[in-house]
Amino acid sequence: MVRIMNKILFIGLLSLVFLAGCSSFNDRQVREKNAKDYSQSLAAETNDVLSKQEAFGLNDCIQIALKNNLQARAAQIQQKIAKLERKVAFANFLPAVNLDYTSTRWNKQPKINFGGGGVAMQDQAIREVTWQFQMSIFDPSTWFLYAMHQRGEETAQLVTKYTMQLTVLDVIINYYHCLTLQQELQALHSQLDAAKELEKETGQLYSQGQVVEWQNQQVQVAALARQTDLNRTNYALKQAYADLLASMGLSPLADIKLKIEQPLNEPNESLENLVYKAMLENPQLHIADRQVAIEEEKVKVALAAFLPRLTIFANRSTTSDSFQVYDTLSAYGFLGTMAIFNGFANINEYKAAKERKKVSFINREQQTLVVMLQVLKAYLNLENAKDEQNFARKSFDVISKHSDEIYEKWSQGQVQSSEMLNMMAEKDNAQMELMNSNFRLQVSIATLQNVMGTTDIQKNDEKKNEPAKN
Repeated sequence: MVRIMNKILFIGLLSLVFLAGCSSFNDRQVREKNAKDYSQSLAAETNDVLSKQEAFGLNDCIQIALKNNLQARAAQIQQKIAKLERKVAFANFLPAVNLDYTSTRWNKQPKINFGGGGVAMQDQAIREVTWQFQMSIFDPSTWFLYAMHQRGEETAQLVTKYTMQLTVLDVIINYYHCLTLQQELQALHSQLDAAKELEKETGQLYSQGQVVEWQNQQVQVAALARQTDLNRTNYALKQAYADLLASMGLSPLADIKLKIEQPLNEPNESLENLVYKAMLENPQLHIADRQVAIEEEKVKVALAAFLPRLTIFANRSTTSDSFQVYDTLSAYGFLGTMAIFNGFANINEYKAAKERKKVSFINREQQTLVVMLQVLKAYLNLENAKDEQNFARKSFDVISKHSDEIYEKWSQGQVQSSEMLNMMAEKDNAQMELMNSNFRLQVSIATLQNVMGTTDIQKNDEKKNEPAKN
């Protein structure tokens, strides 16, 4: 017996040493491994996605983001967790059955003093098996808690939807920011060519003594300024590409080529209708509704604390102790519990629950005002974008006509090359403003759709599987 106890003690010590070793944490090693593994996996995934086509449009970027964006994926996992928590709450309606097994061995058989000697009272080794059954038959708080988890699951679904809508908006903003910088880069190239040609002609005039030195240097500085602007825009474009790739869940270090797409159509509705639709569709307001419902259930839970809880139970035990008359015993019964006095905790919790319910109503009203204000601002920004687009279109038409006239004169030798290049740069700049106004209009439409809660977050494969509409 002593040897057995020594072995058990030795195994216990080894287990403690093993657990102590497992509890150590090498942060540097973990960080290096994660940095290496994540970088490699992200680069491989990015290369796999970007190698499928040469250039990506807006819809392509959105579909990739909906699949890979980390925030969207985390929201989907939270939705699954909320569903499992609701199932856990449902388990309170079902009976609980437990099985207990106990094996006990004493180093000496237990005895008691009786008549001057020791009398055994039980076996030296005993095994016991116990079945326990328990089920609540009256506990109103169980229903209210389950209703709370139902609202929580619905809230998680809405949070997932809203997160994906924000992901789409983020991709749209970054996508058109990249296209805007691309247009600016093209215009700056034209301006730089014109500035260099002017620098060349001014240098010739300076060598002939027709301009002074400071005038020649002034033209050189102007050309350098154009080069600096071009470099700055090029750096900004690389940063914009990185932002777009990150919002798509891809490596910001990769290279991506974009093609111009403008798929969003402006809504042809009044401001009042847009506000009303936002109050019906915006996920934040639906979340606020669920929060109010949850607080109402909490009031019911607090009220249920004043009611009794009724439970039935049954136990069945089996023992190997030969000293027991009955080796198997069963018991069943009824358990009722009711709080009589707990320092007014139930009363105060009920009052606090009612106050929290009032706060949830106020928060919903506040969120409604925020949504109304967001729709108004987005609508006004859209109207302003439409005005800017109209102005840019007319300006480009006028400059195009002027450019054609200058080109005819240049062909006849009536104007210098610098003037012709300057005119071309001005036309490129006007075209850039027109394209950028189109891009700003698309972003304004996307922003309005987002605050209304009508952003399309369906994937292409889901759209293909939709039934045809008559």
